[in-house]
Amino acid sequence: MAVDIFELLGAFSPNIPAMENRESERIRLRIRSLRRERGLTLLDFERASGGRIRAVVLGAYERGDRSMSLSKVIEIANVFNLELSYLIRTPDLERSATTARSRHIYDLRLLRASEESPQKEILTRYISWITEQRGDWAGEVISLRQSDVDSLSIVIDRQGETFQEWIIKQGVMLTKR
Repeated sequence: MAVDIFELLGAFSPNIPAMENRESERIRLRIRSLRRERGLTLLDFERASGGRIRAVVLGAYERGDRSMSLSKVIEIANVFNLELSYLIRTPDLERSATTARSRHIYDLRLLRASEESPQKEILTRYISWITEQRGDWAGEVISLRQSDVDSLSIVIDRQGETFQEWIIKQGVMLTKR
């Protein structure tokens, strides 16, 4: 089934400057924030993009000195290994994403069946500790507080990818529908 990207984006034009200034500003600030959070210089990002997005161009995008096409925003999202929606989401979507992030529910059966990795070992040990503290040994799922996830992120992010990236890739996080 073919999907029209512009329909999904709510009829955004293919050129970011055509959007209202505040949406464009949010996108460029989100890009800069992501790059800095990941400890990347502009040159590091250029290398990560395989040279497709030059450092000076990304710097101009981040400052708002140069307009971004939708295809460039998609390419930037791909370099960050993120869904496009993360970069272009509106304040309403940001609020719902924040709410979703504050409650983390994991399917322990899927976690046990997932491939062995340092991240799985850390998460499994942490969950074992939490279940012991709660006295909850029979659960098939577990709910972690945002503070637990923040702690896990500090440890796991050092393993080459962020905790959020890893947990999404594993498919063990349940979402409330």
